[in-house]
Amino acid sequence: MSTSNLQHLYSKSACCAVPSAIREINKLVDLPGMKSLAGGWPDPAVFPGQEIIRITNKLLKNKAGKALQYGATEGVTELRQELAHLAADRYGIACDLDHIVITAGSAQGMDLACRVLINPDDVVFVGLPTYFGGTGAVMAACGQLQGVAVDDNGLNTRQLEDQLQRLKKNGQQVKGVYVIPNFQNPTGTTLSLERRQHLVELAEHYDLVIFEDDPYGDLRFEGDHLPPVISLDAHGRVVHMRSMSKTFAPGLRVAWTIGPPEMIRKMVVAKQFIDVATNSLAQYILLEFIRSGQWAKRVQLNNQHYKRKRDFMLVQLAAHFPEQVQWNQPDGGFFIFIQLPQTIDAANLLAEAIEHNVAFVAGEPFFIDGSGAHTFRLSYSQSGETVIAAAVAELGKLIKKRLK
Repeated sequence: MSTSNLQHLYSKSACCAVPSAIREINKLVDLPGMKSLAGGWPDPAVFPGQEIIRITNKLLKNKAGKALQYGATEGVTELRQELAHLAADRYGIACDLDHIVITAGSAQGMDLACRVLINPDDVVFVGLPTYFGGTGAVMAACGQLQGVAVDDNGLNTRQLEDQLQRLKKNGQQVKGVYVIPNFQNPTGTTLSLERRQHLVELAEHYDLVIFEDDPYGDLRFEGDHLPPVISLDAHGRVVHMRSMSKTFAPGLRVAWTIGPPEMIRKMVVAKQFIDVATNSLAQYILLEFIRSGQWAKRVQLNNQHYKRKRDFMLVQLAAHFPEQVQWNQPDGGFFIFIQLPQTIDAANLLAEAIEHNVAFVAGEPFFIDGSGAHTFRLSYSQSGETVIAAAVAELGKLIKKRLK
């Protein structure tokens, strides 16, 4: 087929969108012998395969007409009812059916929220660093990104307040703030309760929306759960995205978004022209999985599983990485964030590591201001202990060689 230059025909949205660095690096995962600490994917060892087979067989026997049919764009009514109860009982989020839409992954929730909220050149504040799936959705809507430092207590809301004041004086339209409150990707940090409360106050004062992306909140290994930002909000300024990918089965692509009914309705209308509705069979499988009590049990098993893997990686880091390298100890989630000496470029380290069949994600793509060249993210979620041990040992050797 002949090719032609269609650059002048592409939409502004298409030109604003950028590829995911994680998706690019994950192409290496399937290479023979590759020891990958790159993908923040769940471990297949904890997938509830047998339970899903049993539930699916029962559904196809008794409810095939519903489970295999188109569904409402909002999602299966019974599942939304179950999730509303779960939101109230487990997370302290008061909501009903009109506050919930079922999405094909939480990434779709963020995309829909941006479609209905972000105009070209609207400013959205994000962490330095933060997950580029969130920033990518803002960019695809042609919004502008502004960075705010992330430290051991999460997004620095005092710095955010200073920047909001500055932009207000300049007459710039700030639309919102994107935050991952629990075990943030890539740093693993958790937003403190004080900062959650301050963030809600800033949203009301400056007329903002908070995009709360919480795919890891159920994966807490130690310490107390903190209230979701949306549960602290009395003015309907938070759109809250939750995922079942990390605690159930990512391949089924079932997630849910909670927000003010008017906003959810607009998101539903936008979704009607994207995929009509989320996978009906997957929704009914999840519904039965929650109703039977298996999801709550699975969360407990997952936390035990991933805590062992986190602890194992921390031991390996202490054994193999030189003292000039720093890293955190997350209370949950999938990630450990590494800070190298400023003289070492993580992208160059990655290039050499790949030659030694080791993969990770360099930190710079997580920083919208181009900083973070000396950082990188390690994930303990997917690989087994043998791979973790070998990969960390190899990385330790490569870092020590650079320090010499």
